[in-house]
Amino acid sequence: MDLTPGLLSTLQKLHLFQELSPTQIKRLFTTCQQETFDPGEELCRVGKASDNMHIVLTGKFDILSAQGIVLATESAITTIGETGLLSGETRSATVIATEPVTSFAIGRRPLLQVMQNDAALAIRLYRNAMVLVREKLIAADLRLESILARQDRDEEDD
Repeated sequence: MDLTPGLLSTLQKLHLFQELSPTQIKRLFTTCQQETFDPGEELCRVGKASDNMHIVLTGKFDILSAQGIVLATESAITTIGETGLLSGETRSATVIATEPVTSFAIGRRPLLQVMQNDAALAIRLYRNAMVLVREKLIAADLRLESILARQDRDEEDD
């Protein structure tokens, strides 16, 4: 698939790719493989190797804990698996399509090769990933606070 101007513009809006040049994004894009997932299919499973990340362009998906609890429902346009891919850690959640999903997958080896050839790109990706992790932690904290507040209200009503 070609990197059209519209797709390039979309990729530039993703947090992970912010402040990357169009040339750097094109370099990353050449390593991508388009994938599709039907509702109910797993994009990744908790505990498995983080051997790729997904740039989700269409669709909706649930993020589940190791116990199968839905932690969040997300939709395109976003990334999945960037933290594990960059850190080398196993998957921290299971992701299941709830609507048809189209994504571009970037594998670990091709990504590392691009990063070895462009230190500025590598630094920016790691920084952007750190910012993403921070944002996800804040969102998780807010969801947890909401759940705890709801439980407190329910206990008061009893």
